[in-house]
Amino acid sequence: MKFKRIRKGLGQPHNALLSAQTIEIAYIISWKNIKVRYKSSVLGIVWSLATPLIFLLIFVFIFNQAFSEVENYPLFALSGLIFWNFFATATSQIIGSVVEAAGILKSIPVPPILFPLSSLIAAAFNLVISLIPFSILMIVFGNVPNFSSLLLIPVIFLYSCFILGLSMVMAALNVYLRDIGMLWSSLLPAILYLTPIAYPVTLIPEKWRWLMNFNPLFHYINAVRSILYNSVPPNMSDFLIMIVVSGVSLMIGIGVFKKIERNFISAI
Repeated sequence: MKFKRIRKGLGQPHNALLSAQTIEIAYIISWKNIKVRYKSSVLGIVWSLATPLIFLLIFVFIFNQAFSEVENYPLFALSGLIFWNFFATATSQIIGSVVEAAGILKSIPVPPILFPLSSLIAAAFNLVISLIPFSILMIVFGNVPNFSSLLLIPVIFLYSCFILGLSMVMAALNVYLRDIGMLWSSLLPAILYLTPIAYPVTLIPEKWRWLMNFNPLFHYINAVRSILYNSVPPNMSDFLIMIVVSGVSLMIGIGVFKKIERNFISAI
Protein backbone atom coordinates (compact mmCIF):
# COMPACT_ATOMS: atom_id res chain seq x y z
CA MET A 1 0.00 0.00 0.00
CA LYS A 2 2.78 2.40 0.93
CA PHE A 3 4.73 1.47 -2.21
CA LYS A 4 1.72 2.37 -4.36
CA ARG A 5 1.53 5.75 -2.63
CA ILE A 6 5.21 6.31 -3.36
CA ARG A 7 4.75 5.54 -7.05
CA LYS A 8 1.71 7.80 -7.26
CA GLY A 9 3.44 10.63 -5.41
CA LEU A 10 6.64 10.44 -7.43
CA GLY A 11 4.78 11.05 -10.63
CA GLN A 12 3.13 14.25 -9.43
CA PRO A 13 4.59 17.76 -9.63
CA HIS A 14 5.54 19.34 -6.32
CA ASN A 15 5.27 23.10 -6.16
CA ALA A 16 6.35 23.41 -2.54
CA LEU A 17 9.90 22.32 -1.82
CA LEU A 18 8.91 20.87 1.57
CA SER A 19 5.27 20.02 0.93
CA ALA A 20 3.39 17.64 3.22
CA GLN A 21 3.34 15.03 0.44
CA THR A 22 7.10 15.33 -0.08
CA ILE A 23 7.74 14.86 3.65
CA GLU A 24 5.41 11.85 3.76
CA ILE A 25 7.10 10.18 0.78
CA ALA A 26 10.55 10.92 2.25
CA TYR A 27 9.44 9.24 5.49
CA ILE A 28 8.22 6.15 3.62
CA ILE A 29 11.44 5.91 1.59
CA SER A 30 13.63 6.34 4.67
CA TRP A 31 11.71 3.67 6.60
CA LYS A 32 12.01 1.27 3.66
CA ASN A 33 15.77 1.93 3.46
CA ILE A 34 16.16 1.36 7.20
CA LYS A 35 14.46 -2.03 6.98
CA VAL A 36 16.54 -3.03 3.95
CA ARG A 37 19.77 -1.90 5.64
CA TYR A 38 19.28 -4.02 8.76
CA LYS A 39 17.30 -6.93 7.30
CA SER A 40 20.30 -9.15 6.50
CA SER A 41 22.30 -8.05 9.54
CA VAL A 42 22.65 -10.39 12.51
CA LEU A 43 22.68 -7.56 15.06
CA GLY A 44 20.19 -5.38 13.16
CA ILE A 45 19.67 -1.88 14.54
CA VAL A 46 22.20 -2.58 17.30
CA TRP A 47 24.78 -1.47 14.72
CA SER A 48 23.40 2.07 15.03
CA LEU A 49 24.96 2.11 18.51
CA ALA A 50 28.38 0.89 17.36
CA THR A 51 30.00 4.21 16.38
CA PRO A 52 29.17 6.22 19.53
CA LEU A 53 30.08 3.25 21.75
CA ILE A 54 33.46 2.80 20.02
CA PHE A 55 34.17 6.51 20.43
CA LEU A 56 33.07 6.28 24.07
CA LEU A 57 35.45 3.40 24.80
CA ILE A 58 38.33 5.30 23.20
CA PHE A 59 37.61 8.53 25.06
CA VAL A 60 37.02 6.79 28.40
CA PHE A 61 40.24 4.78 28.03
CA ILE A 62 42.32 7.82 27.07
CA PHE A 63 40.66 10.72 28.88
CA ASN A 64 38.92 9.28 31.94
CA GLN A 65 41.89 9.98 34.20
CA ALA A 66 42.66 13.31 32.55
CA PHE A 67 39.10 14.48 33.18
CA SER A 68 38.73 12.89 36.61
CA GLU A 69 37.10 16.10 37.87
CA VAL A 70 34.19 15.47 35.49
CA GLU A 71 31.57 13.53 37.43
CA ASN A 72 30.26 10.44 35.61
CA TYR A 73 32.56 11.04 32.64
CA PRO A 74 31.11 8.18 30.50
CA LEU A 75 27.67 9.82 30.75
CA PHE A 76 29.17 13.23 30.02
CA ALA A 77 31.04 12.00 26.94
CA LEU A 78 28.23 9.83 25.56
CA SER A 79 25.67 12.64 25.82
CA GLY A 80 27.79 14.57 23.35
CA LEU A 81 28.97 11.67 21.19
CA ILE A 82 25.46 10.41 20.40
CA PHE A 83 24.48 13.80 19.01
CA TRP A 84 27.83 14.20 17.28
CA ASN A 85 27.27 10.87 15.56
CA PHE A 86 23.85 12.11 14.40
CA PHE A 87 25.50 15.21 12.93
CA ALA A 88 28.34 13.31 11.23
CA THR A 89 26.10 10.53 9.87
CA ALA A 90 23.30 12.80 8.66
CA THR A 91 25.54 15.33 6.93
CA SER A 92 27.63 12.64 5.22
CA GLN A 93 24.59 10.75 3.95
CA ILE A 94 22.73 13.88 2.84
CA ILE A 95 25.72 15.23 0.90
CA GLY A 96 25.81 12.15 -1.33
CA SER A 97 22.06 11.55 -1.45
CA VAL A 98 21.29 13.47 -4.66
CA VAL A 99 24.17 11.94 -6.64
CA GLU A 100 23.28 8.45 -5.42
CA ALA A 101 19.70 8.98 -6.62
CA ALA A 102 20.81 9.87 -10.16
CA GLY A 103 19.01 6.89 -11.70
CA ILE A 104 15.70 7.83 -10.11
CA LEU A 105 16.02 11.53 -10.90
CA LYS A 106 16.68 10.79 -14.58
CA SER A 107 13.73 8.44 -14.95
CA ILE A 108 10.99 9.85 -12.69
CA PRO A 109 9.80 13.47 -12.17
CA VAL A 110 10.62 13.50 -8.47
CA PRO A 111 11.58 16.49 -6.26
CA PRO A 112 15.32 16.11 -5.44
CA ILE A 113 14.67 17.29 -1.86
CA LEU A 114 13.20 13.84 -1.19
CA PHE A 115 16.63 12.29 -0.91
CA PRO A 116 18.29 14.68 1.58
CA LEU A 117 15.11 14.60 3.64
CA SER A 118 14.87 10.79 3.68
CA SER A 119 18.56 10.59 4.68
CA LEU A 120 17.90 12.96 7.59
CA ILE A 121 14.90 10.94 8.76
CA ALA A 122 16.94 7.71 8.67
CA ALA A 123 19.73 9.32 10.72
CA ALA A 124 17.16 10.70 13.18
CA PHE A 125 15.76 7.18 13.62
CA ASN A 126 19.23 5.94 14.60
CA LEU A 127 19.51 8.84 17.04
CA VAL A 128 16.25 7.87 18.76
CA ILE A 129 17.39 4.23 18.99
CA SER A 130 20.68 5.39 20.55
CA LEU A 131 18.80 7.34 23.21
CA ILE A 132 17.12 4.18 24.55
CA PRO A 133 20.25 2.55 26.06
CA PHE A 134 21.51 6.02 26.98
CA SER A 135 18.39 6.52 29.11
CA ILE A 136 19.20 3.27 30.91
CA LEU A 137 22.76 4.50 31.47
CA MET A 138 21.37 7.74 32.91
CA ILE A 139 19.37 5.79 35.49
CA VAL A 140 22.42 3.65 36.35
CA PHE A 141 24.39 6.83 37.10
CA GLY A 142 21.51 8.28 39.10
CA ASN A 143 20.36 10.83 36.50
CA VAL A 144 16.68 9.95 36.35
CA PRO A 145 14.92 11.65 33.39
CA ASN A 146 12.65 14.47 34.56
CA PHE A 147 10.34 17.10 33.10
CA SER A 148 13.24 18.97 31.50
CA SER A 149 13.92 15.86 29.39
CA LEU A 150 10.89 16.81 27.27
CA LEU A 151 12.86 19.83 26.05
CA LEU A 152 15.01 17.38 24.12
CA ILE A 153 12.23 17.20 21.50
CA PRO A 154 12.47 20.85 20.35
CA VAL A 155 16.27 20.71 20.61
CA ILE A 156 16.38 17.68 18.28
CA PHE A 157 13.98 19.43 15.89
CA LEU A 158 16.13 22.58 15.78
CA TYR A 159 19.30 20.49 15.46
CA SER A 160 17.74 18.59 12.54
CA CYS A 161 16.79 21.85 10.79
CA PHE A 162 20.36 23.11 11.17
CA ILE A 163 21.80 19.86 9.81
CA LEU A 164 19.36 19.73 6.89
CA GLY A 165 20.05 23.33 5.86
CA LEU A 166 23.83 22.97 6.08
CA SER A 167 23.83 19.62 4.29
CA MET A 168 21.49 20.73 1.49
CA VAL A 169 24.01 23.40 0.47
CA MET A 170 26.79 20.80 0.32
CA ALA A 171 24.54 18.22 -1.38
CA ALA A 172 23.69 20.72 -4.12
CA LEU A 173 27.34 21.68 -4.62
CA ASN A 174 28.37 18.01 -4.54
CA VAL A 175 26.37 17.43 -7.74
CA TYR A 176 28.80 19.70 -9.59
CA LEU A 177 31.94 19.16 -7.53
CA ARG A 178 32.23 15.62 -6.15
CA ASP A 179 35.16 16.59 -3.95
CA ILE A 180 32.71 18.21 -1.51
CA GLY A 181 31.84 14.86 0.06
CA MET A 182 35.48 13.82 0.45
CA LEU A 183 36.44 17.24 1.80
CA TRP A 184 33.66 17.04 4.39
CA SER A 185 34.78 13.56 5.49
CA SER A 186 38.27 14.99 6.05
CA LEU A 187 36.94 17.94 8.05
CA LEU A 188 34.70 15.93 10.40
CA PRO A 189 37.50 14.68 12.73
CA ALA A 190 38.78 18.26 13.10
CA ILE A 191 35.28 19.51 13.92
CA LEU A 192 34.92 16.74 16.52
CA TYR A 193 38.05 17.78 18.41
CA LEU A 194 37.45 21.53 18.01
CA THR A 195 34.03 21.20 19.67
CA PRO A 196 33.74 20.41 23.43
CA ILE A 197 31.97 17.11 22.84
CA ALA A 198 34.06 14.65 24.84
CA TYR A 199 35.85 17.21 26.99
CA PRO A 200 34.59 20.09 29.17
CA VAL A 201 34.64 23.60 27.73
CA THR A 202 36.71 24.65 30.76
CA LEU A 203 39.63 22.83 29.14
CA ILE A 204 39.81 25.62 26.57
CA PRO A 205 41.90 28.59 27.80
CA GLU A 206 39.57 31.32 29.02
CA LYS A 207 40.96 33.90 26.61
CA TRP A 208 39.92 31.68 23.67
CA ARG A 209 36.67 30.34 25.10
CA TRP A 210 34.59 33.12 23.51
CA LEU A 211 35.33 31.59 20.09
CA MET A 212 32.95 28.74 20.96
CA ASN A 213 30.08 31.20 20.52
CA PHE A 214 30.78 31.07 16.78
CA ASN A 215 30.64 27.27 16.69
CA PRO A 216 26.97 26.32 16.07
CA LEU A 217 27.55 22.75 17.26
CA PHE A 218 28.66 24.01 20.66
CA HIS A 219 25.23 25.48 21.41
CA TYR A 220 23.34 22.31 20.40
CA ILE A 221 25.69 20.03 22.35
CA ASN A 222 25.54 22.40 25.31
CA ALA A 223 21.73 22.29 25.29
CA VAL A 224 21.69 18.50 25.00
CA ARG A 225 24.18 18.14 27.82
CA SER A 226 22.16 20.44 30.07
CA ILE A 227 19.13 18.18 29.58
CA LEU A 228 20.72 14.72 29.59
CA TYR A 229 23.73 15.19 31.86
CA ASN A 230 22.81 18.03 34.21
CA SER A 231 19.04 17.31 34.14
CA VAL A 232 18.24 21.02 33.85
CA PRO A 233 16.69 23.10 31.04
CA PRO A 234 19.14 24.68 28.56
CA ASN A 235 20.12 28.31 28.92
CA MET A 236 17.67 30.66 27.22
CA SER A 237 20.59 32.19 25.31
CA ASP A 238 21.44 28.77 23.83
CA PHE A 239 17.80 28.26 22.86
CA LEU A 240 17.60 31.64 21.12
CA ILE A 241 20.87 31.01 19.28
CA MET A 242 19.66 27.57 18.17
CA ILE A 243 16.40 29.03 16.85
CA VAL A 244 18.24 31.70 14.85
CA VAL A 245 20.98 29.38 13.56
CA SER A 246 18.50 26.65 12.59
CA GLY A 247 16.21 29.11 10.82
CA VAL A 248 19.03 30.80 8.91
CA SER A 249 20.62 27.46 8.01
CA LEU A 250 17.35 26.02 6.71
CA MET A 251 16.49 29.15 4.70
CA ILE A 252 19.93 29.28 3.08
CA GLY A 253 19.90 25.53 2.43
CA ILE A 254 16.47 25.61 0.78
CA GLY A 255 17.38 28.75 -1.19
CA VAL A 256 20.62 27.33 -2.58
CA PHE A 257 19.11 23.91 -3.25
CA LYS A 258 16.08 25.35 -5.05
CA LYS A 259 18.25 27.66 -7.18
CA ILE A 260 20.59 24.88 -8.30
CA GLU A 261 18.26 21.86 -8.52
CA ARG A 262 16.90 22.75 -11.99
CA ASN A 263 20.27 21.72 -13.48
CA PHE A 264 20.79 18.58 -11.39
CA ILE A 265 19.77 16.07 -14.07
CA SER A 266 22.17 17.45 -16.68
CA ALA A 267 25.01 17.63 -14.15
CA ILE A 268 24.67 14.17 -12.59
